[in-house]
Amino acid sequence: MLMSGGVDSSVAAYLLKEQNYQVIGLHFKTVNDVIFSLIPEKKKVCCSPSDTQDALKIANKLDLDDFQIVDIKKEFKEKIINYFINTYKEGKTPNPCMLCNKFFKFGKALEIAHSYDADLVSSGHYLIKEYSEKYTTYVIKKGVDQYKDQSYFLSYIDKNTLPYLYFPLGNMYKVQIRDIAKKIGLSVANKPDSQELCFIPDNDYRKFLKEYGVNSEEGKVYDLEGNEIGTHTGYMNYTIGQRTGISYYKNANVKLHVYKIVPQKNIIIVAPTEKMYSKELIVRNVNFFVDFDKVEGFCRVRKKSEEKPAVVSKISDNTLEVSFKEPIFAVTPGQFATIYDESGVVLASGIINV
Repeated sequence: MLMSGGVDSSVAAYLLKEQNYQVIGLHFKTVNDVIFSLIPEKKKVCCSPSDTQDALKIANKLDLDDFQIVDIKKEFKEKIINYFINTYKEGKTPNPCMLCNKFFKFGKALEIAHSYDADLVSSGHYLIKEYSEKYTTYVIKKGVDQYKDQSYFLSYIDKNTLPYLYFPLGNMYKVQIRDIAKKIGLSVANKPDSQELCFIPDNDYRKFLKEYGVNSEEGKVYDLEGNEIGTHTGYMNYTIGQRTGISYYKNANVKLHVYKIVPQKNIIIVAPTEKMYSKELIVRNVNFFVDFDKVEGFCRVRKKSEEKPAVVSKISDNTLEVSFKEPIFAVTPGQFATIYDESGVVLASGIINV
């Protein structure tokens, strides 16, 4: 059982005990605790020292069969932090939580589970895993709580792990979880949800990149016609669709967004709002849950966006082309696109490469 120290995983562990499972708690340490004293949290993040204390406290209260604090700092830096830094260097926008779920929460955790001869890895995520008669395979699909659904964030985990996963909160609502936590007297019943990256507690990723030796120099801004119209503070400080942080000395009264980032030249190209919409994108490094050549479904292109109707075609074993029924705003290279069917089943996921 993945124990973050939050209310969701704590109630999930309680529910497993109620279902007569033997429960072994796993709590990952991704970065040194000292980071949280040097860089105070602006919003709640996971994996902090207080989370470790809460997870241990809950494990004791629920009388779990075992509890492990797992040090993954070295691997986490290699697979997650380095990916984060390198993606920004490439002028793209990363989503490290997707890879953390793939490699650690449902990768490393499964290795540890096998060492215990455990049958399942469980967590407090809001999504459903089930066997699909339609696709004749295990699938993941949206949880019933549309505001807490986390199917997008888990859409890049290895399909082969699905038979060994269990999500007890998939058919429940957040309000139910907090009510259960209060009823059984859990100290984390009203604990805020984690919102920011565990390795950047203050969410200042620009400062973080500088501390890792990624120097961001000022550069030029051009419009779509190739005219130099302003300056930026460094290409890594921007993402597609952004409007702030650019100084203009031409066209200052026109609403302009970051349209393209060219890291090799340290330049940014901007465009008016109406030019920021597109109907197609390419998805690479695709993770298939269900194999298909062409499907009409829905595509989500960032964590805070809705799925949009699209026709998705397989170009190669690891590449998809997505054609939207209606144009969507600010498609961002480096972000993940997740493909759903009409019932909320995740068909595939991959990295956007426009």
